[in-house]
Amino acid sequence: MRTPEIEVGIGHEYQLNGKIVLDINQIPSPTAIYIPLKEEVILNRRAYETLGIQDGEVFDLMTWRKINPYLGDCYQKLKDDIVNDQKVHVILLNGKHEIMNYSLSCIHNPLLGKVYIIYFSKASEKYSVASISSLYSVKEEIAKLRPYLNRTGKNMHESLMKKYFREENQQLTLDDLVYYERELRIIQKAYPSLSHREVILCGLLVNDMDSKDIASITNRTLDAVFVTIHRINRKLDILNKKQLIDTLKELVNKHDVDQPVNTIVSVSQE
Repeated sequence: MRTPEIEVGIGHEYQLNGKIVLDINQIPSPTAIYIPLKEEVILNRRAYETLGIQDGEVFDLMTWRKINPYLGDCYQKLKDDIVNDQKVHVILLNGKHEIMNYSLSCIHNPLLGKVYIIYFSKASEKYSVASISSLYSVKEEIAKLRPYLNRTGKNMHESLMKKYFREENQQLTLDDLVYYERELRIIQKAYPSLSHREVILCGLLVNDMDSKDIASITNRTLDAVFVTIHRINRKLDILNKKQLIDTLKELVNKHDVDQPVNTIVSVSQE
């Protein structure tokens, strides 16, 4: 099957028509081209591999939108028709969850209207919240070394603990929790009275994280976590932690059921 070609404008000083034509598979990174007018997505071979689908398979845009309803927000971040170096949590068509780095640009074609070009890759260095929790569990093991260290070792130990676990300005943001961005956005929208920190705590609770791990990864005491849960319950008129978790899970699950499915317009292939 003949793959699509792209014309790249480089300026008239370089060649007569100021353009270079290349095959999409010659682009060295996973690349997707989305044409809204035709409701069509074109992928290069590296994109197929990264997304875990068979080379040449028609991209199921309807299913993709259904399982990733918040990806439309990416277009809203466009400034001067370009977005650089962003991260997003996606669910692949095979059901696997991934954190992706992406850059996106929008071009305007006289025949097709807006055309979006997306470059992306797996953000393998980005940890899920569960992984961050595991990282913090190492803190207790490191702390056990202190009695066996000399003065120099204890100073190094103290510096290490302060650097990675006790910085005063350490605070999780929604970007740190991109793996759970979907749940956080749902909770934030449903309960605007909750503070940033309270929304994050709810996002961790709805994903079955226990209070001890929440205290570790948010750099707070266990008592402080309990106080925050109590404050959330008071704001939402909820009796206890169990009812809070049940309410949050019901909210997220109901949103999944009610989420409208986008319709695909079939496009004939030449």
